[in-house]
Amino acid sequence: MKRTLLIAVLVITGTLMASQGMQRPSFADFDKNADGKISPQEFEQTRQERMKKMAEAGRMMRHVGNAPQFGDIDTNHDGYLERNEFQKHRQQCRQRRGQGMGMGRNRY
Repeated sequence: MKRTLLIAVLVITGTLMASQGMQRPSFADFDKNADGKISPQEFEQTRQERMKKMAEAGRMMRHVGNAPQFGDIDTNHDGYLERNEFQKHRQQCRQRRGQGMGMGRNRY
């Protein structure tokens, strides 16, 4: 009984820790001054804060070199990220992550 309880606690703790680390910052997290758009400075500040937090937690920062740059997301090139640009980028990222994943998919 004690062994089962210990295993359950470890599984739940691991799941909670993983879910906390997997959360990506929201539009509001980036939009520091709440003006409805993200400036390059806000974008970089939020990115640096997130990287610092992950490093302090001892988490690996995989693929940092592949992270999109501000200009990759600013599709209308006005120097700011609007909510629709931010959401479109997130959707594209989710779609890319979903490709090729899963049991047996794209194996041959």
